[in-house]
Amino acid sequence: MAHPPSEVQTTLNFQRKLLEAPDFDAFLQDNATQMVTPRLCYSLAELCREKGLTAAQVIRLAGLARTYGHQIFNGTRRPSRDKLIQICLGLGLDVEGTQALLKVAEKNPLNSKLLRDAAIMRCLHDGKTVLQLQELLNRLGLTLLGEGESHE
Repeated sequence: MAHPPSEVQTTLNFQRKLLEAPDFDAFLQDNATQMVTPRLCYSLAELCREKGLTAAQVIRLAGLARTYGHQIFNGTRRPSRDKLIQICLGLGLDVEGTQALLKVAEKNPLNSKLLRDAAIMRCLHDGKTVLQLQELLNRLGLTLLGEGESHE
């Protein structure tokens, strides 16, 4: 989603303060209370509320192991990029929502110039399921979501 002009301006002003400060410690001393560290588990909880879904429902729709999924949702495990994409599909997020959640989780954004990422983006855009995405990736001869990952 696009940021309101006032939020962009505030961010630019904040960035200016950061770069004009004599050093990072001085900046942090003056501005620490205004800084945030987004936590993935909080973002997931908020998205579940917005979508009217429980964590258990999203975990099932995402095709994740129940215990592992709950560990992601309670913040004790950090998901891989692929697992997070599965969660985004389970939440029914669009491309923009997925990109935002990838950013919160400090994962690389989807890149439409990469064939696999383009397939993922199209499935997100079309509201496809994890299974439908996996079928498309398989048909294209691309690495399936989570293939080769260990999560237990």
